[in-house]
Amino acid sequence: VSPEGIGLVTDVTAIQLGWSVLNVTAKFGFILHLQYIKSKYCKTLDATRELYGVNGGPVPAKDPEALHDDDAEDFAPDHGGEQKMRTLISETMVSLNMSSHTERFMKLMLDNGIVSTDILER
Repeated sequence: VSPEGIGLVTDVTAIQLGWSVLNVTAKFGFILHLQYIKSKYCKTLDATRELYGVNGGPVPAKDPEALHDDDAEDFAPDHGGEQKMRTLISETMVSLNMSSHTERFMKLMLDNGIVSTDILER
């Protein structure tokens, strides 16, 4: 349609307007497609969590005053971190379709001293 092709339209402004309309339409369609994929994934993840009983709720925050105490309790194992670790391993194994190996993998992690997600981040 443009001068490089058939040559039906010779007005430069009309050609530029056509290109911009096509560009905006293509990008808008791509964004809608990505949002559709994201919502489909989230629905699948929620259904998987519900099916396997994995709790995906927020992790409870620690008491800010407990962070400043110099008691020996600060060195006790973090049960909230262990729960977060169990949830992470469960979700990972379910997504890999290996949920039957969850307990064995969790035991290996605990035996090797990996008891919270903070240790994994190091």
